[in-house]
Amino acid sequence: MKSLKVLACAACLLGTVSGVGLAKDVQTIGGAMVVPNNVNVVSASKANTPSFVTSFITNQEKADPSSANPVNAQIKEFIKNLGTNFDIYQLQGADKTGQKDAFLVAVDVKAVAQQFAGKEANDPMFIAAMAALDKGQVDPVTEQLILGTINKQIPTITTVVPLNGPIHVPSRNPEKGTIMPKVLKTITVEDAQQVHPVAGTKYQTYAASSRMLYSDGTVQTPLYANAAFVLKPGKPVLYVGVTSDVQRDYFKPIFDNAFKSIK
Repeated sequence: MKSLKVLACAACLLGTVSGVGLAKDVQTIGGAMVVPNNVNVVSASKANTPSFVTSFITNQEKADPSSANPVNAQIKEFIKNLGTNFDIYQLQGADKTGQKDAFLVAVDVKAVAQQFAGKEANDPMFIAAMAALDKGQVDPVTEQLILGTINKQIPTITTVVPLNGPIHVPSRNPEKGTIMPKVLKTITVEDAQQVHPVAGTKYQTYAASSRMLYSDGTVQTPLYANAAFVLKPGKPVLYVGVTSDVQRDYFKPIFDNAFKSIK
């Protein structure tokens, strides 16, 4: 009987150790998130991306001085904040059907909003919004108002959203006043989940997901997106995970658990 108890205790211990070893912490700009041990996460900020982008633009401008423009300057300034205000992560995993991969974009909403606010930075509404993001909490009444407004914009049926369209220019001839794009690009939104609070998190967190079909007129790309807004005090981060639709069942629980685990 004693030997059976020893075996039972050993089995429990092994189970506990195995359970602990099934997941790992991965650092992001908004804190640590948990992913399965067999999922590898690589961040753009640690892959020399900022120096590569900056060097590429600088070399182009040296070769062709006329290519220098304010947009390039903004890109070089923006890329300096890769790894602090925003980052891009590649998730790589596998199952019996083969290799899996997805991308996760993380954006510090407060920092980016302040960086591009311009004249709006002095607007009372903007100041109030920044104060709320600093606090990291939304009261129940405000939460319902915000969620109600956002969710009214989310399609409840399959909806085709145009990404480009006719461009109207001043012209005496009405027929020449409209320029049609050579290729009509669209996103079809399907099975869109409304934004909702996530229970059991350290910080107030809101999530949503959707299946999508991107079309550029010739090629159609089925996608799956899973997003979460984590209201960490002083550093609220929006996470958007994207993968191919065929990999949806593999990455959905990974994204869901990762967002819920952020601390």
